[in-house]
Amino acid sequence: MSNVRPKIITLILITLVLALATPAAAAPFANRGEFADPRFAAIWTRTDSEAVRGGRTWYWGPGPWFDYAEFYTDSPNGLRTVQYFDKARMEINNPTDGVVTNGLLVVEMVSGRVQLGDLPFHSRQRNCSDVPVAGNPRNANPIAPGYCQFINRATFPDLYRPPYRDPVRLKERVSTTIDAGGNLGERPDLARPETTIVQYSTVTGHNIPQIFWDFMNQRGRVIENGRVVTGPIVDWLFAIGYPITDPYWTRAVVGNAERDVLVQLFERRVLTYTPDNPAGYQVEMGNAGQHYFQWRYPHLGMPWAAPDPAMPLIYASNIDTGSHWELYRANFNGSGWRLTFNDAETVAYSWLRSWDPAQQMLAVDSRRAQSAYRQVYLLNSIAAGIGETAAGAGTIRVSAVDFRDEREQPPEQVIEFSTKIVNEFNPMVSPDGTQLLVISERTGRPDLNLWAVPPASSLAIAVRLTRDLPACRYETPAWSPDGRMIYWVSDCDGNFEIYRAELHYRPLVMRQTTVRLFAELVNIRNLTNHTANDRFARVSPDGRQIAFASDRDGNWEIYVMNADGSNVRRLTNHAATDDSPTWSPDSSRLAFASDRDGDFEIYILTASDGAITQQVTQNTAQDRWPLWTP
Repeated sequence: MSNVRPKIITLILITLVLALATPAAAAPFANRGEFADPRFAAIWTRTDSEAVRGGRTWYWGPGPWFDYAEFYTDSPNGLRTVQYFDKARMEINNPTDGVVTNGLLVVEMVSGRVQLGDLPFHSRQRNCSDVPVAGNPRNANPIAPGYCQFINRATFPDLYRPPYRDPVRLKERVSTTIDAGGNLGERPDLARPETTIVQYSTVTGHNIPQIFWDFMNQRGRVIENGRVVTGPIVDWLFAIGYPITDPYWTRAVVGNAERDVLVQLFERRVLTYTPDNPAGYQVEMGNAGQHYFQWRYPHLGMPWAAPDPAMPLIYASNIDTGSHWELYRANFNGSGWRLTFNDAETVAYSWLRSWDPAQQMLAVDSRRAQSAYRQVYLLNSIAAGIGETAAGAGTIRVSAVDFRDEREQPPEQVIEFSTKIVNEFNPMVSPDGTQLLVISERTGRPDLNLWAVPPASSLAIAVRLTRDLPACRYETPAWSPDGRMIYWVSDCDGNFEIYRAELHYRPLVMRQTTVRLFAELVNIRNLTNHTANDRFARVSPDGRQIAFASDRDGNWEIYVMNADGSNVRRLTNHAATDDSPTWSPDSSRLAFASDRDGDFEIYILTASDGAITQQVTQNTAQDRWPLWTP
C-alpha cells in the first residue's frame, strides 16, 4: 500500500430534503434511536439501510443509541455533536461546513488519551481500555485481550517514545496469537491462505491480510443521491483508517462459546475474522462504538442492550417526623416508602440516570451534617431505591469539595477539599452524568456553579457561571438533553424569571499532556419576561418543553411552554397553590405538589391538557418537592 491517501468521499450524500429537514429531537434518555443530525442519517443510510444491506454485516450498526454535545475545543462553544453506533461514533466538529467525521476511537482506547481538540496536547490522559477487542463484555469474556494489551504493539502519537512499527511481512500467513495478558504466541494451524499478508502501510508500519483488505475494498449496493447503486461500500480511510497494529489471532468468548478470532486494530475501527461465522458475517467491524462508550462513560451502562431507565417518583414529606423533610418513594397507592433517616431535612433534586440500574444515583440537598446549611449529596442506587438503612446503601457528600475559580489561581494552587460549610443546593446532574449544576453561596451570594461529578470522570471543571452577573438569587438549574444549554430561575429583574444560556467551554491551561476547560455562559436570554413570578423550571426529557409554576394569574399554577419560551399554556386552574412540577420519563405527564385538599399532596396530570389523572399521596402530612425526571 503506497503513501498516497485514497480520496475521501466528501459525503455529498445528503438529498435536498435531508439538508433542509429539522433534526429529530434525539436525546440521551428520550428518542435516543433518532438521528441527532440528518447528515448522520445520510451516512448510515448509505450502507446500513435495509434497502441495500440485505444479508451483509453492519458497517455502523442497526441504528444510533446515544447522542450528546461532547467537549471539543475547536468546535463552536467548545462542544461538538456526536452520535454513537455499535461500530463507531459520528461527529460534526463544525456545523457550518457539513462534514461528518468518524472518531479515532481505537487510538484513544489503546493510548488512553481522549482527544479534545485538533492540537495533540488538547487531550485528557486516562487509563487505557480493558474492554475486550472481540467477543462478549469483560465479565463474560475473561480470555480476550483488551485494548490495553496492544499498547506496546500499536502506533499512536506519543510524546515519549518513537512510533512502533512492524516489519514488512508480505506473502506471509498470520499465525501469531495474543492473549489476555498481551503475550504473543504461535498457532501454525491458523495460518490459513486467506490470512496471507497482501498490503503494508508505510504510513503507520503495519501489515494487512487478504481477508481484511478484500473487506476494506468490497463493492456492493449503496444509496447515493437518493438512488441505489453499486460501488465501493465504504471509503476505508474515512470509515476504518490506517492500521495501528498487525493482525493477531486471539481466543474470545462469543455468545456461549470460545472461538478463534483474527483481530486487527485500525485508527477508527477493529476488524475481526471469525471462520466459524456464517458467510457474510465472517469479517465484521468490531463493536468499537460500544467499547469506547463503556470506557468513556463507565457509569452509564449499555444503552444498546438495555431499555430506558425506570425512574421512581420521589417526594419529600414530614409524615413521620412532624417537622423536617425526609425522602419517600411513591407507592402510587396513597403512601410511600421511606428512604432517608436523619435529624434534619433532605430534598431530592435530580437523578444521575444510567442504563445500568446499579449505577443510578440520586442528587439531593440535605441539612443532615449541620442543620443551618443545605449541602449536596449523592445517594447510590440502593439508598435511592430501598433506603439509606439498607445493606450496601451509600452516600457521597459532594459539598465537601471547595472549588475555587481557576481563572483566579493556577491549577497547582487550587485547593479542592475544605471543611468550609455554606449553603449549596439544587444539584442538577448533566445528562451524561459527569457534571453538576449547583447553587452555592461560597462567595457570599447564591451563584450558579458548575462542578464535576465525583469521582471526576470528566474534565476538571469548577467555576462560578454567574460570577459576572448581578448578585441575584439564583435557583433551580436544569440542562438541555444534549448538554449545550442550561436553564435557571433568578430574581434579577425584581421578580423571579426563567432564563436560558448556552455553555461555552474554552481552554484555560494547556500542558503537553492535558487541557483544562473554563466554562462560561453566553447568549443569555430571559424566556418568561413577565411581571409576575415564574419559578421551579424543569426541562422535559425530550428537550421540547419547560414546565414551571407561576403566580401570573393571581395564585400559583402549573404552566408549560416551548423550550424557546413560546406558546405558554396554563395547565392547572385552582384556588390552591400548585407548584414544583417534574416530568415523567416519556415527557407526557407532570407530577406536582398542591394543597388543594388542605395540605400538600402529590398529583399527576397530563401535560397535553392538564387533566389530573392520579393523586399519588393521601394523608394529613405535608408532601412536597416531587422528583421524577430528569
